[in-house]
Order: sequence, then structure tokens, then C-alpha cells
Amino acid sequence: MMGIEVLLLIPFTLNYRLFDKEQRLIYVYLIYIVILNVGADLLSRIFKHNLAWHSIMSLVGFYILSFYYRKVLKKPFTKKFIGWLIPVTTLVFALDFFWIGGPHGFSSIFVAFRTFWLIVYGILFFMQLVRDESLIERSILITSIPAFWFNSGLFVYHCCSFLLYLSFNILLNDKPGPEIINIFRIIQGLVWVSGIIQVIVFYIGLQKLKRARS
Repeated sequence: MMGIEVLLLIPFTLNYRLFDKEQRLIYVYLIYIVILNVGADLLSRIFKHNLAWHSIMSLVGFYILSFYYRKVLKKPFTKKFIGWLIPVTTLVFALDFFWIGGPHGFSSIFVAFRTFWLIVYGILFFMQLVRDESLIERSILITSIPAFWFNSGLFVYHCCSFLLYLSFNILLNDKPGPEIINIFRIIQGLVWVSGIIQVIVFYIGLQKLKRARS
């Protein structure tokens, strides 16, 4: 996956001048994904352990996407709610990372919590697009909007990864049998596929952006 994400950074970097503030956060998110994967790979090779890195970077990713959705979601209450949710999620991270799961374990409670809210962000954005009367009046298809594609990629990936984090909870709390392990492997495969879909959909969003600016 890391190679695909690095390749995606190339067209995004070449078209950086086209981005507004919201789209620059998507660009930052792509850089974050590359750093996350490179760091995880290096730590796995050197220390044979990268769970703490994943937990910390999951919090960083939540910050980036929360700032993104605060900009693209229009309702003042939603913006305030996201602003309130950021410190709450940070608190959940601290409790899970330092006391519940520990720095050497997988912060499954925190990661599932933050992923759930990222899914909610995505649903709220889809609802906003569907109900946007200005788009209807101007006969603008939501599929022509770059943010629709960026949100779609994020939504698909987070839905699949949420299932993975929930299955992590089962694996950590019980002694899983072969059936549970097989289901876990299937979900891992779905997450891998959803990551590829996210990259493809992000690229589609970039193409829509280029057409809108031309």
C-alpha cells in the first residue's frame, strides 16, 4: 500500500497550487499516511513493535481530519461539536494509551472510538451534500464536487477499518478460535482493499478539482 500512496502524492504535489484550505488538509492527510506507514515499517523492522506508533499517529490523523471536516461542514453546531470532540478524543487516547491498553499494547478502545466519529463526520457531509439546495438550483451533480470523492474515500476506508478495530477488541479480550481468526483475516483483507479504493477515489477527486479550476 505504501508505494501506491507515495505515487498518489506526486500528482497531488504537482497540483498543490489548485488547492484551497480544505483540500490542502487532504494533501496533509496523504503525507500523514505515508509517514504513518514508513514509520510503522521501520519500527517493525528495528524494534519488532509498532503498536504505540499506530496509536499516536491515529490521534494525529484524527486531528487532521477533524480540522478538515470543521471546514467542509457548514452548520455552526456541527463545527462546535467537532471542536468539543477533539479534547474528548484526546482524553480517551490518554486513558487508553497510558492506563487501559498501555503504551506497549494496541489502544483498541481509543482507535475504535475515533474511527466511529470519523464515520459520523462522513455521514454528516453526505447528508449536507444531498440537502444542499444551492447545488440543486445550479444543477450541480454532487459527483462533480471533489470533496464528495475525498469524503467517499475516507468513508469507505474508515468503515472497513472500524470492523478491524472491533475484531481487535475480540482478539485481545478472548482466546479466539480458528473461526474468529479467519474472520479477522478476511476483515484485514477488506481494509487493504478499502485502502486501495481510497487512493483511487482520491485521485478521481483530484481530477474533478483540475476540471473545476480549468
